[in-house]
Amino acid sequence: MSENITNTGQPVIQIKDLQKSFGDNYVLRNFNLDLNDVENLVVLGKSGSGKSVLIKCIIGLMLPDAGSIQVFGDEVTDLSHDDLDVMRVKVGFLFQSNALYDSMTVRENLEFPLRRHWIKTEKGSVNDLVMEALTNVGLAETVDMMPAELSGGMRKRIALARTLILKPKIILYDEPTTGLDPITGKEICHLMLDIQKKYNTASIIISHDINCVKITSNRIVMLIDGVCYATGTYEELSKSTDIKIKQFFD
Repeated sequence: MSENITNTGQPVIQIKDLQKSFGDNYVLRNFNLDLNDVENLVVLGKSGSGKSVLIKCIIGLMLPDAGSIQVFGDEVTDLSHDDLDVMRVKVGFLFQSNALYDSMTVRENLEFPLRRHWIKTEKGSVNDLVMEALTNVGLAETVDMMPAELSGGMRKRIALARTLILKPKIILYDEPTTGLDPITGKEICHLMLDIQKKYNTASIIISHDINCVKITSNRIVMLIDGVCYATGTYEELSKSTDIKIKQFFD
């Protein structure tokens, strides 16, 4: 389990009264959440409970119906397309599917976000950034390989390296252990802790994998019936007698 982290300032993400529905399906109902600086916050809920919808709203990939999302004090729903791009440099997003480009080498996949966000770097510096990111996930030797040549765990690490290359202050993890065997999943969880310590990142981790939750979380928010049903540490929530909470820890 992730060790306790001291909040060093104001929350880096503040969500107030967030609402999102799809027809008659109300996924988020006045949902509230604060992410503190240098904190791993796990949003725990069943599949289909709205966890992925939540982080897509945070990154501006989906518009909420109502409510406020502030990232570093800026209201996400008010940002222009250009301002969203600037914000996304500071907020890394690790997709559940990894979203690697099959036709690109590992190097080209890592270079892509630098080009996408027009990060000004010299050619030699680009190579240094690529190798630094790959070294940080333990896969420097894969730089010229294709994604199809890599195992599922290696592809997850490469996707994380691509997220790290922009040196984000916040990382959003969407089900980071899905599709991985238990041993590889545990390795990814410990890598996430290493990244938190090395880069002082704040993270929202979307998961229903209780082992991932136990290893990575400083704090947990329970997303149940569209609301922040409960919040606390793993130890606190795992001792709850509330049946809606208890079912996750049995």
